[in-house]
Amino acid sequence: MELWGFNLWAMTLAFARIGSLVMLMPGLGEAAVPARARLGFALLLSIMLAPEVAPAPDDVWGASGIVIGEIAVGIVLGGVARILMTGLATAGQIFGLETGLSFAQIADPTQTGSGQAVGVFLGLMGLALIFATNLHHVFIRGVVDSYEVFAVGKPFPMGDAADFAVEAFSDAFRIGLQIAAPVVVAGLVFRLGLGVLARLAPSIQVYFVAMPLNIMGGFIVLTLGLSAGMLVWLDRLQAFGAAGWR
Repeated sequence: MELWGFNLWAMTLAFARIGSLVMLMPGLGEAAVPARARLGFALLLSIMLAPEVAPAPDDVWGASGIVIGEIAVGIVLGGVARILMTGLATAGQIFGLETGLSFAQIADPTQTGSGQAVGVFLGLMGLALIFATNLHHVFIRGVVDSYEVFAVGKPFPMGDAADFAVEAFSDAFRIGLQIAAPVVVAGLVFRLGLGVLARLAPSIQVYFVAMPLNIMGGFIVLTLGLSAGMLVWLDRLQAFGAAGWR
């Protein structure tokens, strides 16, 4: 199974995992990146890694099982990385609920759709930080190291994959809450002050007076605490990629 000196079986196995992983990888796997560009990059990476990852198949059914297992590994690893990206959308949703901007929708260029305004902004900032800090290089290195964790031809660890996904969901929500935590705390204090003001001066339309202040104060607090929250998010992504996608 060779063509122009390349082992087609080895390339198929490598492309099964790397292709499904690259299609979901943060940064390189965004919907705004053309699918042909993503698959072309995955094919080039597969050609480089193919000689190291191909066990000999016993029969056709065994070969099919190995290919399906490799696709499943790539989907799980890329999906978990994509789940960690949703922490930014979670932070945007929390901010919108706290400031009353949850219904503000704008076009999301990364997902070719629309999304909550602050969530889209945080997502774009996250993508910019991934490329500015060369974190995508860590992801590519993690693709190579994943073969040490999930060996080719071994049974797919369903239990470990489920635990992996659940941990990623909890981390995404925790990081999103950490990013929006300053706004949540400031909003609680602000609402307590509004409650006292409403009792002291019942004739004042507190809602209409406080809404502009709530929005402006929310953006100020988010700006002051955004750098620390984004660093926490980047550290989690880097740990995920540098550890060989463990």
